[in-house]
Amino acid sequence: MSFRSTVLAVSLSLSALIPTLPCQAQSGKKMSIGLKVGANFSQLNTLEFRTPRLMENGMPVLSGGQVVYDFFQSNNSRTTGIVGGVFVRLGNKVFLQPELLLSSKGGTFDLVQTGLMTQQVNVKFTTFDIPLLVGFRLGPLRFNAGPIASLTVSENNSLKEAFKQYTTQSIDKTAKQAVFGYQAGGGLSLLGLQLDLRYEGSLSDFSSVGLKTPSNDARFTGKTSLWQITAGFAF
Repeated sequence: MSFRSTVLAVSLSLSALIPTLPCQAQSGKKMSIGLKVGANFSQLNTLEFRTPRLMENGMPVLSGGQVVYDFFQSNNSRTTGIVGGVFVRLGNKVFLQPELLLSSKGGTFDLVQTGLMTQQVNVKFTTFDIPLLVGFRLGPLRFNAGPIASLTVSENNSLKEAFKQYTTQSIDKTAKQAVFGYQAGGGLSLLGLQLDLRYEGSLSDFSSVGLKTPSNDARFTGKTSLWQITAGFAF
């Protein structure tokens, strides 16, 4: 089993325990379970990318005998999305925290077309997020960081169908479909109330769109980053 598959398998195994944990677990004990909801402020980070403009027959557009190129480039705009789910905190001073979240992310980039006006393209998608965080407490403050695996819910599948797909196929196949990244941040615990601020970055591309011409096959890929603010309650 590959390293990616191992990380995903551990995260899935710990997250699978969440629904089975006793509801009477209190925040003062070494195990607590909680619900959280909040907002993502995400940004699409792409490399500068150039591609030939194509006609309907797949041939490149020519101007003065030269191929006309269009450019994709990132901008600083952020997209707001909703995030929510469940978490388990195992430990007291030092703790392990697996989570299972449904998260809306996205971003924008500019399509600069030669001889035409620049267009802003919006990208939005929903993912199952499985963070596996390690942290420590300092009074009411918490600090944590760790890897996160994200599984995209495709637009042509319902939420239920997507969840069934990822939970019935092999771990290796799911790992190949997952986007891996990291989260790091801090939080505040007050009488069961949980407030958190995190930064999330991607280590792998979230999508790959083929842009083909008769002579080559270029590829556009992208990564996302986001700030996440959540509020929740631990039992």
